[in-house]
Amino acid sequence: MGLSQSEVDSFADELYDAYVDKEPVTPLSEDTEFTTDEAYEIQSAVVDRVLAGDNEVIGRKLGLVSEAKQEQIGIDEPIFGTITEENVLDGPIPTEEMISPRLEAEIGLVLDDDLPAPVSTTDVLTSTRALVPVVELIESRYKGWSIPSAQDVIADNTSTGKLVVGETLRDVTDVDLPHEGVTVTVNGDIEATGVGADIMGNPARAVAWLGDRLADLDQQLREGDLVMTGGISAALDVEPNDVYTVEFGNIGSVHLRAE
Repeated sequence: MGLSQSEVDSFADELYDAYVDKEPVTPLSEDTEFTTDEAYEIQSAVVDRVLAGDNEVIGRKLGLVSEAKQEQIGIDEPIFGTITEENVLDGPIPTEEMISPRLEAEIGLVLDDDLPAPVSTTDVLTSTRALVPVVELIESRYKGWSIPSAQDVIADNTSTGKLVVGETLRDVTDVDLPHEGVTVTVNGDIEATGVGADIMGNPARAVAWLGDRLADLDQQLREGDLVMTGGISAALDVEPNDVYTVEFGNIGSVHLRAE
């Protein structure tokens, strides 16, 4: 027996309250089992609550884009969420206003066209207006980053917190996406590295997968969307007063400090 609408709404209220109040909760699946499709129903209801104010959707984000991460958390495909205007950070990382944030480097694509399914990698590349460097500051609404299932992560809008979009815009034809590398330094010391091929072999392939998967929910990628292709580097705990530099080989860099 699936979740009732009242259960979906109750879970969405719980996660939205934790998102607003920064008071983490117990993972939903500890008391109730639910499917991946039901997890996306909860996520959609959470996003509806986020959008109830003066806020707009600016794009999508991918997660669990490597097979290793999928196996670790028990799902056979990537996951995705929605990013909104209020997720964009302009200034230092406000650690006291977040729930144990973690930092990841990501390759971002800004779309120049709608992408109705079916979507190919070529479709993604020809429809990309620009590549941008992105730093995501993920945070879980679950206590102590306890995430027993992929469904919990999905319901929590794939741990969406804040993001910083770099100022550099690069033409996709100027970048070899599978070989695009990144280095993350903390206070001048290298702490994480990554390469585009870690994102399903090619970040554009991950976006194509997302375009097809969204069709299952009667949605699609749209012109102007920022698509975050998933963590290309290991997630690092953010500590106050630390200085972070995320430097890609070709698409630019982002510098930020934690308060």
